[in-house]
Amino acid sequence: MIFNEAAIKAMGLKNPIGTVITYGENKCTIIGVMKDFVVESPYQKVAPTIFFRSYEKNGIGVVLVRLNESKNISSSLAQIDAVAKEINPDYPVDRRFVSDSFEEKFQDERLLGILSNWFGGFAIFISSLGLLGLALFMAEQRKKEISIRKVLGASTSNILTLLNKDFIKLVAISNIIAFPIAYIIINKWLSAYEYRISISFIPFLVAIGLSVIVAAVTVSMQSIKVAKANPIDALKYE
Repeated sequence: MIFNEAAIKAMGLKNPIGTVITYGENKCTIIGVMKDFVVESPYQKVAPTIFFRSYEKNGIGVVLVRLNESKNISSSLAQIDAVAKEINPDYPVDRRFVSDSFEEKFQDERLLGILSNWFGGFAIFISSLGLLGLALFMAEQRKKEISIRKVLGASTSNILTLLNKDFIKLVAISNIIAFPIAYIIINKWLSAYEYRISISFIPFLVAIGLSVIVAAVTVSMQSIKVAKANPIDALKYE
């Protein structure tokens, strides 16, 4: 038999190699201990697991094979198929990669990720439309002020900075409000996994940068038109 670390810990064995144990009606010897790895649910701790060689005629249900990384995968699979056919030519070979089977455990998370990306994209698009409308309204409201500043020597970059400054402040405040909420939600979601990554601040920094860029580009699209407009058009009736 080969035990995993969880099984050794559960049995309280100090020197497991060479220990003879009774498994059913058979006497089995522990010949190795392997590190714990996720076999069943990724949401729970690794259960005590044993791997054994069965001498019964119908005792083998699944054979785990590790491929040699230095050899071609296709040739290795062909060899496995040939051995399986030789053992039982009437039984079709049913083989699969462990990584594919393990990936099936995360179908719900993958679907959640796809939906989150789509709805997040729609939310950003709708927010950008609202931001564009607000920028258009404020630029129209401050058209005369902007024209007076241009007459007094303000450059286009000065006006863009003036118009973008208020929106950037709002974006910064929204990020300050959203980040703690996002951190709590993500942390709660990850807590369902026994083995999980730690939350990094890099995604939050990227979110700040992207939100500022989106806001600046959206507002500047309208602000440039107002900044480059002829001030006489706005002041000729004053």
